[in-house]
Amino acid sequence: MPDVFNLKNCYLKIISYLNHVNAMKETVIRKYKRITNLLALVSLGFMVQTSLADDLPDLGSSDRAVFSQSQEAALSKSYMQQLRASGKVIEDPIDRQYINDLGMRLVAANGQENNGHFYFFFMASPQINAFAGPDGYIAIYSGLMLATSNEEELASVMAHEIAHVLQGHIARKIADASKQKYKTLAGMLAAIALGTVSGEAAEAALLTTVAGSQQSMLNFSRQMEEEADRVGIRLLANAGYDPNSMPAFFTKLENNERYYMKVPQLLSDHPLTPNRIADAENRAAQYPARHHKTPQDYYLIKERLRVIATANPHDILNYYQQLLQKKNIKQRYAVEYGYALALQNNQEFSKALTLMKQLIKNYPEQIIFQLGAADIAADAQKPELALPIIENTYALYPDSYPVMVEYAYVLFVAKAYQKALDILREHRLDYPNDPIPYSLVARVQAKAGLLAQAYQTRAAYLVEYGNLPAALAQLQVALKLPKLTTEEKAKINAQIKNIRQQLSNGKSNQ
Repeated sequence: MPDVFNLKNCYLKIISYLNHVNAMKETVIRKYKRITNLLALVSLGFMVQTSLADDLPDLGSSDRAVFSQSQEAALSKSYMQQLRASGKVIEDPIDRQYINDLGMRLVAANGQENNGHFYFFFMASPQINAFAGPDGYIAIYSGLMLATSNEEELASVMAHEIAHVLQGHIARKIADASKQKYKTLAGMLAAIALGTVSGEAAEAALLTTVAGSQQSMLNFSRQMEEEADRVGIRLLANAGYDPNSMPAFFTKLENNERYYMKVPQLLSDHPLTPNRIADAENRAAQYPARHHKTPQDYYLIKERLRVIATANPHDILNYYQQLLQKKNIKQRYAVEYGYALALQNNQEFSKALTLMKQLIKNYPEQIIFQLGAADIAADAQKPELALPIIENTYALYPDSYPVMVEYAYVLFVAKAYQKALDILREHRLDYPNDPIPYSLVARVQAKAGLLAQAYQTRAAYLVEYGNLPAALAQLQVALKLPKLTTEEKAKINAQIKNIRQQLSNGKSNQ
């Protein structure tokens, strides 16, 4: 069996490098544009250059004899650690709940009892893009969300990425890469190393390395894109969305490309041809026409992402102040919500709370406004204002993840530490992929004087971000605490052993 875990390190180093490139200024990004496109081609191969066939082959799931589900799960864990370490993953309960609910609605439209593991999340990036990683982890860039006009456009991109996962394209490409000679992988990593010195030298090295295998991977990826379009359109239709929203959004992006003379990253990773758009339109026409009314939540999440993804809080505040001077603003409630969040980020809590309370008055059934008011009051260190709001909301929506996290945060501010811990312990296991509860639990435990537990929880949080040395340091400090019980020492030592094993595995696979 090929050594998939050595491949994992290669794959993650490539991802890490791409994250580094994406963080560079636009001039540097242009310099590396061709090499990053080539790396994406070799690692995933999602490129389309020919027309779509009418009858598409079912590529099926990946070859599990080569790449098992347990191996893919292990790869995905390291993959997410790398992404979280970049600081680009948006760890926000409200956004996370929305995008996961939308994603799982599309997954359920596949009509199978077991569709596998899926997890959806936003990343802070101006790029118009989305991508599917191993084990069903699907990232939606904030730039994509802001480029869409309604939920159907967003759903069309997500359906396409979900289709790649359902058909086993991601696992298959990784498995196929593991069968290739390591000379190719070594060449890619060498090209990355050269890239720190000279973009041109890196590109030349990469072209030389992959020239022999590029065409075969390109041909295979064409079939993948064809199948992803077909399956994605079916998912849209079955989920109650207009299936034509996919080709319509393709056309919208293509027109923007012509007007602004800048290719969206989504089109670079999934190039369009007239034949591809025409084929998508023909496939969509086979389904009944539908009209999906975009919910309020879509517009609210869009503005929330705009605020979160903007680095300078003063810039986003000025944006909303200028926008609100205009008349006849569409979805004004969403713009006012974004403005309230911008005020909150600039610590203008009184104005923010007044505006949020007015939104609650106008839209009493909108839970996001309730959460916003409670959060602003808590940030202002006024738990007496926040508690009545969040307690009422929690009574109505006790199973809501964002409500649970906000309630625990307000209780933390109110110094009701034990009650906050009870709430978090009740719900934390329901969200094993999310480090947010770990962070809040650690803070509450520390304030409650449960230092040994706080260090252990903080270590678990750091592990989720791939910072194993820092996690180990937290546990070593915990071992030095006075009056540790035998059970506490055993738990801490078990965590230390596990982390050291992970560090050892990482070194052996390099």
